[in-house]
Amino acid sequence: MNFTRRQIAAAGFALPFAGLVAAQEWPDQTIKVMVPFPPGGSTDIIGRMVAEHLQKQLGKTVIVENLPGATGTIGTAAVARAKPDGYTLLIGSVGTIVTNHFAYEKLPFTMNSIVPVINLAETPNVLMVRPDLGVNSPAELVALMKSKPGQLQHGSSGIASSSHVSCELFKLQSGVSAVHIPYKGGTPMLTDLVGGTIDFSIDQISSALKLIQAGRIKALAVTSRQRSAQLPDVPTLNETILPGFVMAPWFSVGAPAGTPKPVIARINAVLNAMLADKAVLAKLEGYGIVPVGGTPDDLGQVMKKEAAMLRELATKVNFQST
Repeated sequence: MNFTRRQIAAAGFALPFAGLVAAQEWPDQTIKVMVPFPPGGSTDIIGRMVAEHLQKQLGKTVIVENLPGATGTIGTAAVARAKPDGYTLLIGSVGTIVTNHFAYEKLPFTMNSIVPVINLAETPNVLMVRPDLGVNSPAELVALMKSKPGQLQHGSSGIASSSHVSCELFKLQSGVSAVHIPYKGGTPMLTDLVGGTIDFSIDQISSALKLIQAGRIKALAVTSRQRSAQLPDVPTLNETILPGFVMAPWFSVGAPAGTPKPVIARINAVLNAMLADKAVLAKLEGYGIVPVGGTPDDLGQVMKKEAAMLRELATKVNFQST
């Protein structure tokens, strides 16, 4: 079939116009927010806040689906396979979006399979121990590990999670060894830390804050650049034994590659507005979570920076065997 120049020009114009029309009609059905971890953890807390706000502002049903496993890989893969129409969103993190690529071979998706929508927030990790371990500072914990090389056990929310990365970096820079016990999420890991099954962990303050405040877990240091407002008496690792040690895991919203840019822009605008809501800010603050916001490109730049750092760390630490 032969086409005239006018027909070709019309066809070329129709493609972006069709995307614009689709974006204007979006949403006209239920939106699914995928949380690739069990209920109760930081990612789940933020995911439910996102779902609640999207439903309120868009006037459509928004559901949360928890699909844990392989440190977020299973849920992330499900989103990567989903139709790129704006009706399936991922609550991602540095672990699920970036670190997993340095910990698992032959993932069913690439870093480009999920496009950035917005960097929602970040939270400091906290170095914590079971209360009866008998240490009261990072220096005392390091001294104990040096006296018992390879005997203490540290838990994480999964292979290549921010918890795992933080602990490996902590051990590397402190010159100590300990056994890594990965869990399928932060909640079961914290349960075992409270119960004394494991000795210490570095995990998100948002998940552990209430347990720390109740005295069921002892906080030794936070990994942010500055002290946390929720734990003002707890020093940073940066100011104690490891100058320059800073880990502030972030939480994001992503969508399957190919999702129309106007749809992504609308979601981004709605969620930036959420981060300016006083009630939302108060709730985030209560969990020790710091809002970020910004454009999709801002998140894309963060992802590139984290990938470069983790690529270098992976040359010193085998995340698949630790």
